[in-house]
Amino acid sequence: MRSADRRPAAATRWCGETAPGPPMTVDLLTVSWGRRQSGPAPPALSGLGLIESLAVPPQVLEFGRTLRRAYDAVLAGPNTVLLDNPALTSHAAPGQPCVRVTLDPAGKIPRHYRFLDGSARTVIGISRSTPAAYLGLLADRGIETVSGGDARVDLRQFLAALGRRGLRSLLVEGGGRLNWALLDGGLVRRVHLLIGPQAQQGGAVRAAESAPFGGLRLVDRVDLGGYSLLRYEISGPTGGADSG
Repeated sequence: MRSADRRPAAATRWCGETAPGPPMTVDLLTVSWGRRQSGPAPPALSGLGLIESLAVPPQVLEFGRTLRRAYDAVLAGPNTVLLDNPALTSHAAPGQPCVRVTLDPAGKIPRHYRFLDGSARTVIGISRSTPAAYLGLLADRGIETVSGGDARVDLRQFLAALGRRGLRSLLVEGGGRLNWALLDGGLVRRVHLLIGPQAQQGGAVRAAESAPFGGLRLVDRVDLGGYSLLRYEISGPTGGADSG
């Protein structure tokens, strides 16, 4: 049975698409950790999820949460959701509800996962081939869906649809595949690169400052208690992209 009162309060405030507004702002948060004493960092985690999983100074944790609050929504990569089962709500603050986003055209997220628990407004990218049973589950739980593409989600269409729903700035905490698809499609404005102590010992900061990825321009560097945050702006060409 479907019941509207199971929808999160944040979701019920969305009452339809809004008029076109400013272009969508898409920024990436990525972490270069390096090897720790006990082995490599967990490969399933990315962005703030990776930061929170390790023993890091409080100021680094608060940096990640403050960064999330500066955006209308946070996009977690599909593999991160499947492997880590994140709630993506640790940055919640009074008067500022969390909005979480992911891509799941194949309908792989298990029904018991926190991403589908209705605790926050949730938007999931689907495609024309998404299973009907999964779509029914999402509808039952008041989870918004955005369709674009046949088997994969067309990222450009997806971001445009988010903008029409009032979500015009997005922090992406994805894995390599999603990050590359967004960068390759010319859909990213800025990259936040957080480098941990172990990676710094290996010269990661010097390498990132002197030889950034093509199309990225270093604009800022901040030290956070043994960690380094490098911010890049995108100066490369735009293109088209899909993911899934």
